[in-house]
Amino acid sequence: MEEEILEQFLGIVREGAFEMLLPDYAPAGAVRLTKVQAQEKRSPESGELDLSKLEGLAIMVVGFDDGDWIYEATIIDQAGPILTTVVDALFGEEGEFEGDFDDEDFEEEDFEDEDEDFEKPAA
Repeated sequence: MEEEILEQFLGIVREGAFEMLLPDYAPAGAVRLTKVQAQEKRSPESGELDLSKLEGLAIMVVGFDDGDWIYEATIIDQAGPILTTVVDALFGEEGEFEGDFDDEDFEEEDFEDEDEDFEKPAA
């Protein structure tokens, strides 16, 4: 008998559902997470994970993707607000992260250390 390997998914909890960002084949929109096994004769809703306490955070999940549901879902990690912003900027919808700065905004003298003993590393 061949053993199935759990897949890993990265996403953000939005409006109580898991918005999958990775892997690349992730469907548009949100999916729901359930502890139920795909072959069980129970409805996936009966084992649905409550994501309300993770609202707005990036999470890593393992399980089996079935389109609208991830079966046998287990949350293996969650990000804080800073990392969630980075994940969303890197993998979220294009144009969602709008940086209002460029390299020209940062002048070298703005960051010079006032301590006379400080030596700037060679470039």
